[in-house]
Parts: sequence; C-alpha cells; structure tokens
Amino acid sequence: MTSELASRVIAASGPHPVDDLTTFLRKRITEDKAIAAECTGPDWQIDPGDEDNAEHIARHDPARIHREADAKLAVLDELDLAVHGQPRPFVDALLFVVRQMGTVYDKHPD
Repeated sequence: MTSELASRVIAASGPHPVDDLTTFLRKRITEDKAIAAECTGPDWQIDPGDEDNAEHIARHDPARIHREADAKLAVLDELDLAVHGQPRPFVDALLFVVRQMGTVYDKHPD
C-alpha cells in the first residue's frame, strides 16, 4: 500500500520537481543555520526595555534555529528516500509538509 501511494504522489509531482524543491529548501535551511551560527551568546534573554520585540527575539535564539533546521532536514531526508524508491509511510503527508515549508521562502529570489 505504501509503495502504491508513494508511486501516485511521485507520479503526480514528478521526482525532478520534488528534487528541485528539496534542493532549494536545503540551501535556505543551510543559510538559516549559518546566520544563527554567527550570533553570539549562549542564552538569549528578554530585554525589559524592548517589550514589543523582546519575546520574539528571545524565542528565536540560535540554538532553537539549529534544532528547527535539523528537524526540517530530517523531513527532507524522508521525502528524498520516498522519491528515490525507498517506501516511506505517509509520503503524501511528507510532500504536503515540504511544500508548506517552501512557502516560508516565497519571496526568495531563487
């Protein structure tokens, strides 16, 4: 059943468009990780003087960005396996999630 579903999903989108999307996302995620790696400080805190932006900034500290990037890369790895012939459960859901991940970068020039 899983391989039939995977075949239908891949046939509907094609492996090349999926590869293009995962390649694009891997580049963006790598950029996000590089920017986060350049930031300093072990722990980001809320600055009481900047109530409007402080909580948002503190919640997106470099360590969180790295964890989030690694989670996204794991999803891309699963989809790549499905597209290239290794049956994976829920491949249609994986494809949906990856397409949604791409919307974050819809203004990127690539």
